[in-house]
Amino acid sequence: MKYLQYIIASILLLFAPIHGLLIAVASAIILDTITGIFKSIKIFGWKSVRSRKLSNIVSKMLLYEVCILFLFLMDKYLLNEFIMHAFGFQYMFTKICAILLMFIELVSIKENIEEAFKVDFWKILKKILSRAKEIKTDINDIK
Repeated sequence: MKYLQYIIASILLLFAPIHGLLIAVASAIILDTITGIFKSIKIFGWKSVRSRKLSNIVSKMLLYEVCILFLFLMDKYLLNEFIMHAFGFQYMFTKICAILLMFIELVSIKENIEEAFKVDFWKILKKILSRAKEIKTDINDIK
């Protein structure tokens, strides 16, 4: 029993440098799930929520997290010396992978919100930017 505790503690300490990345990716998946459920309920009602669809979250979470863990091991034991010498920071590929996975989830969150509320973020962003340009020209005209 004591050896099992040592093994588990060793594994946890091995992956301690990337615990923040793992939490961030898991949080993005959870937020995407919440917005997906909200969109489904808002558009199709409560009958659209099924446990079969929700069970896909477990496989997605497991796949994303294991991907980051294995990439971390490759980074740590194979690529870290080269990356540290060339770029000056550790675990570059692990961080890039985590950013890409979070970007995928954030795009999905954006799509869920747009479908649920029938809004287009790009039109809103363009309107905000054009208004900011107008304000800037107004301020420059005053000076």
